[in-house]
Amino acid sequence: MVRATAWGVAPILAIALIVQVTSYALFGGTAARQSIPAHLSAAWPFDLTGTAVARIPAFRRELAAAALLRDDTARAATLLAGAGSGDDADDLRGRVADARGNLAAAAQAYGRAGDIVRARTLIDGVAARDPLAALHLAETFDRVAAARDVPAAVIAQSDWREGELAAQVADAAPGGAPAYVREALARYEAAARLDPTQDAYGLSTGFEAIVAGDDRLARDAYARVVAHTAQSIDGLVGLAVASALTGDCPNAVNTYAHARSLAALQHVSIGIERAGYGLRAQRAFARCAGSGAPTFGLPERATFR
Repeated sequence: MVRATAWGVAPILAIALIVQVTSYALFGGTAARQSIPAHLSAAWPFDLTGTAVARIPAFRRELAAAALLRDDTARAATLLAGAGSGDDADDLRGRVADARGNLAAAAQAYGRAGDIVRARTLIDGVAARDPLAALHLAETFDRVAAARDVPAAVIAQSDWREGELAAQVADAAPGGAPAYVREALARYEAAARLDPTQDAYGLSTGFEAIVAGDDRLARDAYARVVAHTAQSIDGLVGLAVASALTGDCPNAVNTYAHARSLAALQHVSIGIERAGYGLRAQRAFARCAGSGAPTFGLPERATFR
């Protein structure tokens, strides 16, 4: 009976497929009410084995999407074996691997599909419990996605996220893990080069450069942020700290005073220690500010020279 029903509705579904197959992204994982996967999953299992329409790769992808809506990864994987290649098929293969816990395969498939949204969801979910594993997944996705024509801004965002993960690994490791500090800094620098309009990349570069002991690089990074956004309080505080660390006390004091005046206008509180800078930075700024400077007591992230 099921097979007979399938034969009866196959032409109708084929016509619907022509309309919808080119707009897979409209329903994706959300299963829009009018989508083919939503209709098929509602009447699951839907057996088209042996029918002509079942041999059409595009239709197999629709059936695989319906199977995923029912958490039927085995059927989805079987359908995708004959679903051809392309972004839609790779994205579905990534979802199957993700659902089965094969995260490396999922990252690879998302990379082939260029699906940065699903990849980011996957990576962020892992990062909450294992930043190092998340970093490896991010590197896998980027390596595979590099073969695609990806906009520079997207690559920059991915580089910055890898820097964040590497910094998390360094923070959690005994002794600060110098190799991951350097990796974080390299990724932040790459992001800032690709998209200098994003102040977050420059701010991250400056902060991580101080952690790594590269104070001149930090000063240059913060200076670029301030040149781009003159009223960036974070940029000004960072520039003040980096100036103190490089021995430019007049600029350190004046820049910090400017940051404080802007902060007062915006009714926010600032401070060297509040911004997360460690004892080395705090002491350098205190020397510049003179004997009346406040004392600080927060622990410092490991520094490497």
